[in-house]
Amino acid sequence: MSEIRRDPITNRWIITLDDKYFNPSSVSSIPVDLPQVDKNCPFCPGNDSKINKVIFELKDKNDGWKIKVIPNNRPYLMVEKQLKKQGRGIFDVISGTGANEVIIENPLHNIDIDKLDIQSISDIIKTYINRTLDLKKDIRFEYIFIFRNRGPDAGGTLFHPYSQLIALPVIPKRISEETESSLKYFELKNRCIFCDIIDNELMNNERVVKETENYVVITPFASRVAFELCILPKFHSSHFYNLNELQISELSNILKDSIYRLNKSLNNPSYNYMIHTAPVKSEEIPYYHWHIEIMPRIKRTEGFEWGTGFYINPTLPEDVAEYLRKI
Repeated sequence: MSEIRRDPITNRWIITLDDKYFNPSSVSSIPVDLPQVDKNCPFCPGNDSKINKVIFELKDKNDGWKIKVIPNNRPYLMVEKQLKKQGRGIFDVISGTGANEVIIENPLHNIDIDKLDIQSISDIIKTYINRTLDLKKDIRFEYIFIFRNRGPDAGGTLFHPYSQLIALPVIPKRISEETESSLKYFELKNRCIFCDIIDNELMNNERVVKETENYVVITPFASRVAFELCILPKFHSSHFYNLNELQISELSNILKDSIYRLNKSLNNPSYNYMIHTAPVKSEEIPYYHWHIEIMPRIKRTEGFEWGTGFYINPTLPEDVAEYLRKI
């Protein structure tokens, strides 16, 4: 059975299959026997000489570090560059102005989020917020994107746990698609499309993996990849960095739970998670809703997908949700 499903937020179409031959356990996985400290890893304790600069550091009670934020040693964009916009014939060019920071999440080389305690995960989220609030003061930046590449199939260059932050002088296309589509929906119905999706998913309960007081985890109706998850706050909020202590703690719990279910069911796959939030120069807006997308990398993107923009998902989101609920 196959269906072509439309994502109501981006209007992207997805081909969803019920492929009985698809075996996610056959893909490459992250080794489970990694050492606690790797002498060749620049992020491990004892290798401080390999880090040129520390932007932010969170200490433990023994004055050791818990989290470090450093500049990417091969940055995509540089904060030192003057922002310059120009036209080259019919083409538009902007200087490579921005910021690219690496958040080293833990001194241990071999630990993923599902093995951390809630306070450690909360510290990571608070670091995301701290760095966002600092960088949003720079008037050159329009958007701050936080993401995690875990494992080589997801673009991770090291097994040591880390996230990245990139501050951009433009708003990314995917975010523009989401905000513009959400605004049109709001103008038509005077309601947030994300809030409506949450209400619909909780009412039908076909794609809900986990629900807490303030959050819900779903397998999106038009999931792009097998076992894709989305964490949504049940309270309306357009900006991720406005979370309070209680909301941070609860988010830490549900993020830990989500990664645990994926690691358990898919044998520690490579994955990405990405925080989608409103542009930093906007005030709280009634039509957009921040969220976290988690995408296991268990199937390679094919030519049809690159050429058409259609993703092919070999699993039904409803089946995935039912399976993950049992983990």
